[in-house]
Amino acid sequence: MDEDLVVIPLPLEAGGVTYAIARLVEVGGEPFAEAMHAVPGTTFAPPRRISLSRYALARIRPGNAERPDLYLYEGMILPRPREGHN
Repeated sequence: MDEDLVVIPLPLEAGGVTYAIARLVEVGGEPFAEAMHAVPGTTFAPPRRISLSRYALARIRPGNAERPDLYLYEGMILPRPREGHN
């Protein structure tokens, strides 16, 4: 398979954290998590991409012809600033 996946932590709009599976894509040599489906309680939905640090990616399961490589993002993804807060 040529499409890698990544598990990412996402901040919830109501506070807290959840985890999601996203496509791991590379644009201009930089890794991004690309939404595959809308994640309830977050703003992460297709076609959104989140920039990732390549130093915080760890492969947790190698892929093969039938399944993709699976990575874990060990970094932190911060929530968007609230309106009115600068």
